[in-house]
Amino acid sequence: MQKRVVVLGGVGFIGSHLCRHLLNEGNEVFCIDIRDVTNAPVLREVKRNPAFHYIHHNIIHPFGIRCDEIYNLTAPSMVRYNKALPVETLKISMLGSIHALDTARNERARVVLASSGTIPALISRNAPALDARCTTRHIVAESKRAAEVLHHAYNTEFGLDTRIARIFNTYGGGADLMDQRVVMKMVMAALQNREIVIEGSGEQMRTFCYIGDMVEGLAKLMAIAANGHTRLVSFGGDEEISILDLAERIRQLTGSKSRIVHTAARREESRRRIPDLTTARNELGWKPHTSLEEGLKQTIQYAEHELKQRSGAIYTWVELNN
Repeated sequence: MQKRVVVLGGVGFIGSHLCRHLLNEGNEVFCIDIRDVTNAPVLREVKRNPAFHYIHHNIIHPFGIRCDEIYNLTAPSMVRYNKALPVETLKISMLGSIHALDTARNERARVVLASSGTIPALISRNAPALDARCTTRHIVAESKRAAEVLHHAYNTEFGLDTRIARIFNTYGGGADLMDQRVVMKMVMAALQNREIVIEGSGEQMRTFCYIGDMVEGLAKLMAIAANGHTRLVSFGGDEEISILDLAERIRQLTGSKSRIVHTAARREESRRRIPDLTTARNELGWKPHTSLEEGLKQTIQYAEHELKQRSGAIYTWVELNN
């Protein structure tokens, strides 16, 4: 049965892949974003699909739309901007969540919130993460934690069907070539034989989830039957690798001549950030299927293709590093 599905932040990396997945499943999709849909390479082929609707709207303002499901993927990426925008970031997560939840309440729709994989570490710290530094990374994590509390509150007080996905590092084709997430940033540097920059020693341990697997997980979280409580599930890769080894792997796969260089470590950088996938496996039957090797190959192929397509455009070093 066709559903009316709203994807907030649908022009973003994960959002655009999710929109395409939902359309392929036969749903009517409403993509809401402040960015133009032409900015999403993944949506080029679906813009003329009559079941796809793009709506330019900032969710810090109220909205109303008849729907069955809402995916809230809105957030300024913590690695996209050089400067923190704390007030705007908090508005997006808090006011945006309230408006999405109010719409869901009016329509009796269920909601999936895309939260941050940094929250478990945030909660485990003895000292509050939000302090005088007010960095982008802290603000995004704190704002997402506030959004999670709002979803629990709407479930408790109004019985709204809410679900929370804590998303860890995600990568793959369809990302902006100037995206500053670690995988695409390294791939672009390697393809252009520029220096691959690592903050700190590179011994930080991470996992990386391929975009197709992440979208499958979010769809499974939305589809599972309600249990009366707010479901909380972490999604991410299950293949642990150091940042330094990731850079070496990308350099090898691209045949790059890039040098790996190290800069000062970030003060708040986590030594190890690994998702606990127990709930995803046990309750959703989900696990990542795409190996890091295969995912990196597909991401590199995508970046190479996009670079060739844009060969007539001139990118400056400033544009490629911001």
